[in-house]
Amino acid sequence: MYLKVEKMVLGVLVGVFLSLSLVTQASAYGATDDREIIWVSEKEKALLLSEMRAFLNASQKILEANLEGDMKAVEEAARLVGVSLFKNTPEAIHEKLPITFSMIGPRAYMGFESIVDEATGGEDMMVIFSHLAELQKNCVACHSLFRFKVKE
Repeated sequence: MYLKVEKMVLGVLVGVFLSLSLVTQASAYGATDDREIIWVSEKEKALLLSEMRAFLNASQKILEANLEGDMKAVEEAARLVGVSLFKNTPEAIHEKLPITFSMIGPRAYMGFESIVDEATGGEDMMVIFSHLAELQKNCVACHSLFRFKVKE
């Protein structure tokens, strides 16, 4: 069972890193970055990137806790970046974001919220891994489509 879980986790992680590395490699080889620019202030950019790092940190904690069968830790990690984080993001930032970004973003918060629900319901680890794998698709899509630039 753990071998299957490890393969699944490895597959998810490899997919995420390959997708993100393609963008990095394109930039390194002089290719143009044709992702849609979202113009924000320096403070807004810092806040949005901080939330994204929180998603990444929570994902890592969920993976580790789930492998250990610690549903309480899974729940705690997911809860930090669920709906409560979305509600704490200033409305002014939400209003600046393009509609396509606004369609992807909330799915990330809700994805973590579904992991909270599964962990509190005592679901098995494969269900949690499945939710996290689906959630990572939002992250990859967003990073593939958008970039933030500070409006000077």
